[in-house]
Amino acid sequence: MHEKLFPSKKNTVLNVLMVTGIYHPEVSGAANQCRQLINTLKGKASFLVLTTTRDPNLPQRGQVDGIDVTRLLWGKVIFNYFKTIFKFATFLFNRRKDFQIIHLHGFSLKSVFLTLISKILGKKVIIKMTSIGHDDPISMRQRSFPLNYCFSKADAYVGVTSHFNKLYAKSQLPLNRYIEIPNGVDIDRFRPAVAGEREILRDQLGLPTKIKLILFVGHFSREKCPDILLEAWKYFVAELFLDTGVIFVGATKTDHYEVDARLVEDIQELAAPYINERIFFIERAHEIEKYYQTADIFVLPSLREGLPNALLEAMACCLPVIVSRLEGVMDWVVTGGMNGLIVESEKLDDLGKAISQILKDDNLAESLGLEARKTIVERFSINKVAEDYLQLYDDLTA
Repeated sequence: MHEKLFPSKKNTVLNVLMVTGIYHPEVSGAANQCRQLINTLKGKASFLVLTTTRDPNLPQRGQVDGIDVTRLLWGKVIFNYFKTIFKFATFLFNRRKDFQIIHLHGFSLKSVFLTLISKILGKKVIIKMTSIGHDDPISMRQRSFPLNYCFSKADAYVGVTSHFNKLYAKSQLPLNRYIEIPNGVDIDRFRPAVAGEREILRDQLGLPTKIKLILFVGHFSREKCPDILLEAWKYFVAELFLDTGVIFVGATKTDHYEVDARLVEDIQELAAPYINERIFFIERAHEIEKYYQTADIFVLPSLREGLPNALLEAMACCLPVIVSRLEGVMDWVVTGGMNGLIVESEKLDDLGKAISQILKDDNLAESLGLEARKTIVERFSINKVAEDYLQLYDDLTA
């Protein structure tokens, strides 16, 4: 669907401002994706990072991997909100000579001001759409006029799955501004454990070596559905397979803007009899690949996703994956019975049966894992994704 926006112009110095909700050392799929892209394109493009944080202890300015990072404190009080917007504007005007392109990872209310100022400054704007039902073109059209108006002023739109393509085609946006670039995975970092490595890693991470572990990665929100996994395991798996447990890796603290405090309480109450014996909570993991390499099954029971990094990373590590059916999202990555299993959203018995199916059949688990890894290597390598972005940057600045 995408055609070159402008003729290619070689030897152009590419200077890009990456804007993301949070950034390392804070952890999220989007932050990790942004960081991987920057590191892969080092030497081919120059980057700045502008991000927000709710942690007052993080430095406002610093470097990560040799890249300048500016963090603006994002508060809930309306005065702090407008104060942060003013700081956004000040940053863009002061650093306007240091970038040609502003690359937005997702589109939210603060993106409105960034887009307006960027257009005033004559900068090219890329919007990477991250989630169906949130920042896809049809959802944006149903939101407020100012939000949709600014969304429509981007120079390029990146969709991470073919479902974004279909939704974009129904919008009134220019067809030649759309390009499909999936999220990418560092297939050298995210790889299966070699012989004997799993036991060593479990010992390092304080996890039991004699049970099969089911892994969930994501913050504790209603849309991510960690409660669905816990209930499915407890009521349909735990008593049949006494040598199983669950690892939850993700934010549970309520200072994280997407965490549902009531959901956390419910999950902790349900998990109480098994804590640190069969159920393990990991608030944050900078070396998340170690958890994939120690797990036996990965489950993603979400109600809404764009293209979840956790799923791609788990597949790259040769894990058999179980995912909820999200039309146009999961079925684009996971082929049921081939490189993973697909279950109906929020159906506990369906998820329980799928987990049991893999636990009972080692050959199935191995086959699903090998095909999952093959899928990632062929279609979702970060090197291929980075080259696609480099071409897009080149097109926009030519």
